[in-house]
Amino acid sequence: MRAIFIVLLIANLAFFSHQYFLGAGDETVSPANQGSDTKNDSKNSLRLLSEVNRQGDLTKRAEDIDKAKSSENESKTSELCTMLGPYEQLLQAEYAVERLNALGVSARISPIEIQEGESFWVYLKPEMSEKEAVRRLYELQKKNIESHVITKGELTNGISFGRFAEYAEAEVKLNEVKSQGYEAAIKRLPKTIQETWVVVDAGFAEKVGDSVWGDLLSKQSGLEKRQNFCLGVASQ
Repeated sequence: MRAIFIVLLIANLAFFSHQYFLGAGDETVSPANQGSDTKNDSKNSLRLLSEVNRQGDLTKRAEDIDKAKSSENESKTSELCTMLGPYEQLLQAEYAVERLNALGVSARISPIEIQEGESFWVYLKPEMSEKEAVRRLYELQKKNIESHVITKGELTNGISFGRFAEYAEAEVKLNEVKSQGYEAAIKRLPKTIQETWVVVDAGFAEKVGDSVWGDLLSKQSGLEKRQNFCLGVASQ
């Protein structure tokens, strides 16, 4: 009996030693630690999501600003200015501006270029140098072909045979030059004249009564009142 008791005691001591020394090396993670790690991961995820949302807000704001600027530019472009003219004398235009300004109206004098038909230039293409152009001129003049050297512009060092108001006249000259063995050409040039107008800025014409407009228009024959887009009125 005593022998059985001793055997059981030894077995229990061996089992206890085995569990104590081998189990101490195992790492365990407490539920509390697991909860802490989960919170950290969640925190990091939330921070990244907020950064994404902030970036999206900035992008949307930039797009809204661009749209607002575009809308503002379109609004300015579509505004209409009131124009009075054309004036034969600058003094009359200055008088009109002074009278309008006295009424609190924003007005100014604006020179406007108006295209009025075309002219036709008969020419020879430019030579390599001025010396070559002069040599070509002497050659032409010996054949009694009226001409001169072009000294400025895109046709510098070319030869001009004149400018003509009618295409038919230019064509006659062209054929005359070609009959002498020269490859001349015709260049179309816009004819422009400059007119003097008084321009009233958008939103101010309503401050001027019909009687004032009538009086301003009566100061010179041929004056007219019209409306045009405010941007680009100086180059019709």
